[in-house]
Amino acid sequence: MKKILFLPKVLLVLTILLTFSLPAFAYQEIDVQNGGTIKGSTTMIGKMPFPRTYHLVLFPNIDMCAEVDTDDEMNRVLDDFKVSPGGGLKDVVITLKHVEAGKPFNKEPIMILSEDCKFTPDVNVIRQGETFKVDNVDAVMHNSQVYQKERGKILLNIPIPAEEVSDGEVHFKKHYKIMQMICGMHEFMQTWGYRVQNPYYFKTGQDGNFNIGDIPPGEYVVNAWHYLMKPQKRKIKVVAGETIDLNFVFDADRVVRPFYETIKSGRIKKDAVVPGTAKGKELGR
Repeated sequence: MKKILFLPKVLLVLTILLTFSLPAFAYQEIDVQNGGTIKGSTTMIGKMPFPRTYHLVLFPNIDMCAEVDTDDEMNRVLDDFKVSPGGGLKDVVITLKHVEAGKPFNKEPIMILSEDCKFTPDVNVIRQGETFKVDNVDAVMHNSQVYQKERGKILLNIPIPAEEVSDGEVHFKKHYKIMQMICGMHEFMQTWGYRVQNPYYFKTGQDGNFNIGDIPPGEYVVNAWHYLMKPQKRKIKVVAGETIDLNFVFDADRVVRPFYETIKSGRIKKDAVVPGTAKGKELGR
């Protein structure tokens, strides 16, 4: 009987010891004194990649979806690479890895606008388990899925009723970082998310510049991510009060297209035209 009672006590002690001996991975907010800074730019060189096009005749709600980003042949055009005259690349997410403690994590909530069959912004930064909102001002319903990009698995289904605000919550699997939300009715409606684990991040604007301050002294890895490019990494050593200049150059010849977008046969036939367009009138349609 004593041996039977003794075993649960041993298990309890081992459980407590293991619990308190495990490393703490949660980010800790501290008062950073005389922190360092990294700043720089993200640029693209080479010939600009071609935009993705989706023929609106294949999708519902043509009139509404044709209000924005549409060419003369009624194709919705997705411009994935927004580059300034000086070569600055927009929507690159710069993050610092291995920061365990630092400035407060005052992240703004994510609000995605759904208007004219388009999600805005193109790129969001998101925390594990963070709730985001989709404000659909369109007069039609959209039905979207959130995918974990690294494995193509659906993380979440989000019905987006017409003229309503909907909520979603993302839980990434394991260590994965990239999500993509696509409307099942209008597949050109796309927005991306990149997972951040500390407040040391920056999403570049049109000029491609970034600036991250209040970094505790130490050694880190800086990551530069664009959703259709191979990420770039740099090891840095931050010294109190000093500034590190970093520049990330992306080569347009190395664009990483998702497999389904490299299939040349596609669903769009050469004679697929929309009645009333220039080509349609030419063919008597």
